[in-house]
Amino acid sequence: MNILKAIAASAVLMMPVAATAQNVVAKTGDSVANFFKDEGAEVEVTTDSVGDPNLKVEYYGNDFSVYYYGCDNNLNCEAIQFFSGYQTDGSVRLSKINEWNNENRFARGYVSEEGSARIEMDVLLGSNGMSPDDFAQAVGIWNRAMQDFEAFIDW
Repeated sequence: MNILKAIAASAVLMMPVAATAQNVVAKTGDSVANFFKDEGAEVEVTTDSVGDPNLKVEYYGNDFSVYYYGCDNNLNCEAIQFFSGYQTDGSVRLSKINEWNNENRFARGYVSEEGSARIEMDVLLGSNGMSPDDFAQAVGIWNRAMQDFEAFIDW
C-alpha cells in the first residue's frame, strides 16, 4: 500500500511540470529557434527583407529556412513557413511538380521563375501556439516531405 501511495505522490508531483511545458509560438523568432536548438539543430536567427524573423536551420542533415507570416511590426507573428529550394536549372518540369502536389497533402512544390524546384509547408501557430509534441509532429511531416521531394526530383 505504501508503494502505491509513493507512486501516486510521484505522479502528482510530476504533473505540474508537464502542464507548464510552453507552447511553440511564432510571436518572435525565439520560440521556434529554441525548439530546434533543444532538438540539437544548428539555427541562425536573422530577419527577412521587411524585418520579420527568419531562421536558417540545419536539422538532421537537412537545411531549410523558416519564414514568419502575419506579423504586426515584425512581432506577434501568427504563422510560419518551412521552405527549401533546389537549384535545378529547369530540369524539373512543371508536370512533375504537379504530380508531386497531387500526391502529397501537407507540403507543396513549385518551380520558380528561375527554374529552381522548391518545397514549402505552412504551419498556423495562432496566438496560443502549438504544444512541443504537436510541433515536433509537424516538423517530422516537413522533414519527411523534404526528403521525399528531394528523391522525387532526383536531387
